[in-house]
Amino acid sequence: MDQVLAAYPKEVRFVYKQFPLEQIHQNAMNASKASVAAGNQSKFWEMHDELFKISRDLSMGEIRKKAEAIGLDMKKFDADMASPEIEKAVRADLEVGRTADVTGTPTLFINGKRVMNRSLEGMKTMIDEELKKTKG
Repeated sequence: MDQVLAAYPKEVRFVYKQFPLEQIHQNAMNASKASVAAGNQSKFWEMHDELFKISRDLSMGEIRKKAEAIGLDMKKFDADMASPEIEKAVRADLEVGRTADVTGTPTLFINGKRVMNRSLEGMKTMIDEELKKTKG
């Protein structure tokens, strides 16, 4: 995605949605909530990246260690993790994904169309086709 965004700095907007696979990963919801809670402190991507590093052990203890490591205000983090608004936001993203027939992660869309060829060249081809439509 970094390469796509670098190639299209003004034409592409990247939108990230949570899609915790709770049936496969028992701690997926907590991981999603943790990244949203970190986002409330402007550290979404830092938490996101740290959580992917520990994807095999997403226990709350490990999640909290990562939150501390990236410098979150832990009192606010804990309050946000317990907040019904955070879970509601994650569940809303999950519902959007289900509506779009997302079944796994990552799933990418370009202008509402599912990306099948996730190589840089495959995505550039789709983006270029969509850009031609908007200019034509």
